[in-house]
Amino acid sequence: MTSISFTSGELLDIIAALEIKENSVYQKDPHLAAYYLNLQQQFQQVYDKLQEVVPENRVAHLVLAFS
Repeated sequence: MTSISFTSGELLDIIAALEIKENSVYQKDPHLAAYYLNLQQQFQQVYDKLQEVVPENRVAHLVLAFS
């Protein structure tokens, strides 16, 4: 099993970087921009869920598990 941990600030940095990428390719390749937007929305969902947790426990642990 592999896991990655993100703090709220790290998630916001990832979301901001994906927004920059989306905006930079929007005119040239709308499909690629949609790809970046989709990634951005997924990280936003993780961030939103993290806001439901008490501040001292605001770390998202993303786990990749195989069955």
